[in-house]
Amino acid sequence: MRIAPRVVVTGMGARTAFGRGVGAFWEGALSGRSAIRPVTRFDTGRFQASHAALIEAGDEALFTREAADEALGAGPPFGGARSGVAVGTTLAGNGPLTEWLASRATGAEGLSRSEAGALARDLAVRHGANGPVSTVSVACASGAAALGLGAAWIRNGDADMVLAGGADAISPFVFSGFDALRALSTTAARPFDALRDGLSLGEGAGFLLLEEEEHARRRGAAILARVAGYGSASDAQHMTRPDPEGRGLVRAIQAALAQAGRAAADVGFVSAHGTGTTFNDAMEEAALAHVLGALARTVPVNGIKGAIGHTLGAAGALEAVLSVLVLTRQVVPPTAGHAAPRADSPLAVVSGRPLVPSRPVAVALSTSAAFGGTSAALVLESVENP
Repeated sequence: MRIAPRVVVTGMGARTAFGRGVGAFWEGALSGRSAIRPVTRFDTGRFQASHAALIEAGDEALFTREAADEALGAGPPFGGARSGVAVGTTLAGNGPLTEWLASRATGAEGLSRSEAGALARDLAVRHGANGPVSTVSVACASGAAALGLGAAWIRNGDADMVLAGGADAISPFVFSGFDALRALSTTAARPFDALRDGLSLGEGAGFLLLEEEEHARRRGAAILARVAGYGSASDAQHMTRPDPEGRGLVRAIQAALAQAGRAAADVGFVSAHGTGTTFNDAMEEAALAHVLGALARTVPVNGIKGAIGHTLGAAGALEAVLSVLVLTRQVVPPTAGHAAPRADSPLAVVSGRPLVPSRPVAVALSTSAAFGGTSAALVLESVENP
């Protein structure tokens, strides 16, 4: 019987509204502050909402490269037929396409940057990856799904190393779509808060360098964590409204735990999807309460979207970066915007200040939920586990 290779994380990169790098992301998260600000890049006068967590330049190709380069660092021998790239995105290329159409250009150069696969293609060419290269687009679960795909390539023997993650930028078109759905907060996202009134958009990129464990050990790489399990499932119910009981997310979490060989009681931290919308947060509370049972009231939860906004295709990847940081630092950042906890909430949402958990966090669960009913879950483990 073939034993599937174990998948580990040997590098991470992040670019968010907090600044360049994983360090800036972590410091911003620990501070409990929010990077959501009034939008000045384009006119929001015709919209109900006017706030988002944007990166200064907003060039998705640039900040995607920055996060990917950080994940690869200076040392890994990345490239060649045993290296792959998996990028999750929701609407990558939309900004360049809008600019290309507005310019009335006839050349193909601008158009080539406007298709969703351009980011993965650019990273593969930039780093000489000749193995599997794919773009994953399942709305807001795309980043998590790309990590799941990259891990599967390694487990199946298709690659030794995979640069996996997600990226998205915010354009007027993206902003107007969420505004038309009345999904945006008029101020700033407040995940799981009693006064939550919608999500705040954000932009950024997050990448993890995934590697077959023995391959990493042979080259003496520093192993940050293991990607122990991934699961995906669908509500198959409504285009934008989640199943109130969170049955799709429940199945995704259970599948991820099963692949990891873990029980719900092993989970020591949850990086929640936590958009700050009424329906999504209620659905996620129901799903986590179903899976974790009474432990849901004791397992610390962070909702990072209150700090960096909903980064769409990058969200699941940045949650995974945060989960690895919690596993390695043993500190849980507070949830920005969570100022009015509900007495009837089934979750232990961390707010106000960072929390040092009462028991060591050995297993982290990261959840993602998307339009169309797609749900995804990742289980990450500390390398201290056998």
